[in-house]
Amino acid sequence: MIIDRHRAARDLTGGRGVDRVIDTAGTLDQSLRSVAVDGHVALVGAVSGDWPPIDARLLFGAAATVRAVAVGSRAQFTAMNDAITAHRLRPVVDRVFPFEEAAQAYRYYESASPLGKVVISVG
Repeated sequence: MIIDRHRAARDLTGGRGVDRVIDTAGTLDQSLRSVAVDGHVALVGAVSGDWPPIDARLLFGAAATVRAVAVGSRAQFTAMNDAITAHRLRPVVDRVFPFEEAAQAYRYYESASPLGKVVISVG
């Protein structure tokens, strides 16, 4: 089943488009149709392994920033997690906010120069 997610994104935003798209499926054409003018598209990969051609008019129409994001292979991910477990590595956490205070967490992160992660907990 093919979903025209760009139509849903436009409908939900009153035609404006979304500010950020994370594209893990390699559907850059859909992402460019979904993103707002001056938005950002993070192109993580193509799970299908297929890279269809892109109509350059979509790039100009979106006037968005498209950035390729390298995330590594599954083997590298497994090796990283093995190293984290073996060496009992833990992230440095500056502060934890409940989900209901997410807006305050972002304000804190923006203004406080935290030392470590600012976490928004769910559940």
